[in-house]
Amino acid sequence: MGGMMQYDLSEKKPEELPWLVKIDEFVEGRAYQGEREISLRPGSNSQVPLNEALSLSLIRKTGQKAERYSFTKLTVNNRPTVTRLMVESPDTDYAEGVADGNGVLYKAKAGGSFTYRGDDPTDYERSFKQLNKKGSQDLEPVMKLIRWADKASDEEFARDLGTYVDVDSLATYLATQNLLLNFDDMAGPGKNYLLWYDLDTKKFSVLGWDYNLTFSGDATAGPDDSISMGGMPGGMGGDMPDGMPQGMPQGMPQGMPEGMPGGMPEGMPEGMPGGAAGGDPGQGMPGGKGGLMGHVLKTKFLESDAFDAVYKKAYRVLYQKFYQSGTAAKDLQAVADQARSAGADSKELDTAVTKLEKTVTDRASALAKDKQVTG
Repeated sequence: MGGMMQYDLSEKKPEELPWLVKIDEFVEGRAYQGEREISLRPGSNSQVPLNEALSLSLIRKTGQKAERYSFTKLTVNNRPTVTRLMVESPDTDYAEGVADGNGVLYKAKAGGSFTYRGDDPTDYERSFKQLNKKGSQDLEPVMKLIRWADKASDEEFARDLGTYVDVDSLATYLATQNLLLNFDDMAGPGKNYLLWYDLDTKKFSVLGWDYNLTFSGDATAGPDDSISMGGMPGGMGGDMPDGMPQGMPQGMPQGMPEGMPGGMPEGMPEGMPGGAAGGDPGQGMPGGKGGLMGHVLKTKFLESDAFDAVYKKAYRVLYQKFYQSGTAAKDLQAVADQARSAGADSKELDTAVTKLEKTVTDRASALAKDKQVTG
């Protein structure tokens, strides 16, 4: 499910497949430049995900936690050498690098949900993976957060959110996802988010990861607009296949969720949203509670007037750092140069850079006209 691009993946072309490389798989403690796991992201040569690299570069410059990345040349067996984007994988070492390391990092699973299932921790293992401090900490803080969010009325949510969640951090996370036009955030189908539980403050922060769907929505979207699927990374556009609903991107995985044309295919692995292998009724439904689309923390936060000021403040600060300062345009050129240095230089790559540059420019221009953003 490699983002918005249509990749022709095949085991006959292993150099193009997405890989999770475990450096310490056979030798305990072995690492490469401090990394024990490296993710090779979908897309090679002219299709390397420049949008993901750009997003990671921008996020790191705002002080938010983001994976390290680099472009590299990859050769598998006797196959042709290709240029790939390799990204730090959120793992135990990654967790220890958050803040001062005095916390627990939980990774949401794509096939899971943010749904209260009772007080048995094993019932949440399909939804969250604990990345560090195993043995001394467990899933109980996540369970308490879900239980509260599940039962809280709108008034209780507005009043008590700060007891469970770092409100400023959540505002920064949500503003970042909107500004970068990231459809697949904590509320997206991929469940691409991490929960950081600070053991000192006893509060959660939301962290992002997996940004290969950024810069793919409507460049004119404002801070109060939802980011929807549409177009290719970097505004590459493309017509929709026959029968595809308006707004659905070309290259979406085969087997649409229940309620969408075609439904989910049979034989999907356990834990896949809306798959045939089980799951709660309603899970995997677009906009469903904790399912394929939507997240109660994001939805209630953005709908509550109580948090509008903190969200808009974070949005304005990040807009200035991303776009008004010209950083996004400058970083794009740096990212493109990195890809070229790793061997991706081609007319097709130049075209991809130009189209992503247009999306960045259009985004900056649209936001500059929004008085909510500029004040």
